[in-house]
Amino acid sequence: MTEGQQAKPVRRVKVVYCGGCNPHIDRTAVAAELPADDPDVGPGATVHLSGCPRACASDHLLTSDDPSTVVVAGELVDGVPTPAPELAPTVTRKLKE
Repeated sequence: MTEGQQAKPVRRVKVVYCGGCNPHIDRTAVAAELPADDPDVGPGATVHLSGCPRACASDHLLTSDDPSTVVVAGELVDGVPTPAPELAPTVTRKLKE
């Protein structure tokens, strides 16, 4: 890094998207609200972000056995109904647990 350059923040959350064929939610808006570099989120955190309940981003699984992984499938977070405005805050809270 040369003088005057700033280091890029560490991206702590990996987002895996579905193909977007039947979006019930705005996946891009949800992803934009997720914590990009929050030190309270452990390394290796992953969010599988599907636009509808078919959960294509997570190979059609509504939950994960991995505690550092959160599955969003339309208005479901880890299989629990969650209104669209609460998706990102709910995912963020789960990533910090």
